[in-house]
Amino acid sequence: MNINKKNARLNFSCCREGRLRGCFNRSGGRITGPRRAIVDFFHHEKGHFTAEEVFAKLALRYPGLGIATVYRTLSALSSSGVLNRFDFGEGKAKYELSDGHEGGSHHHHLVCSNCGKIMEYYDFMDEERDFFNKIEKTLSNRHNFLIKGHSLHFYGFCEKCKKENREVK
Repeated sequence: MNINKKNARLNFSCCREGRLRGCFNRSGGRITGPRRAIVDFFHHEKGHFTAEEVFAKLALRYPGLGIATVYRTLSALSSSGVLNRFDFGEGKAKYELSDGHEGGSHHHHLVCSNCGKIMEYYDFMDEERDFFNKIEKTLSNRHNFLIKGHSLHFYGFCEKCKKENREVK
């Protein structure tokens, strides 16, 4: 990842300057180089990251960056819908770029209960899409609730862990 420290540019369309400014104004802050770097980090790095992992990757480039800044920035970005926040049962939140934003697309997760590996599942069949659309419509009508999205995680064992542990079935 190459982020220019003096001129960290926000590259993806979901967070144009106004939206990014609004995101941080609501949380009582301004757009700083380290905050831009955190946003750019998620644009360039694919995967699911804890605050500590984001901090470790950016701290060398931004010596003044504090872990509290990372936590506050991740909170503001997830509250505004730029990032998704997940708990995969590890006791630490993980973040990824939200669906519908450049670089992010709707998917579900396969989480290995043994090694913690997270695999993204994109290849939905038409029947699965229809099934989830029907569930969302039914729940919306039944509970007079506007559903804006969903997340789904399947827990089990990855191929490597299944091979290493023959007792896993």
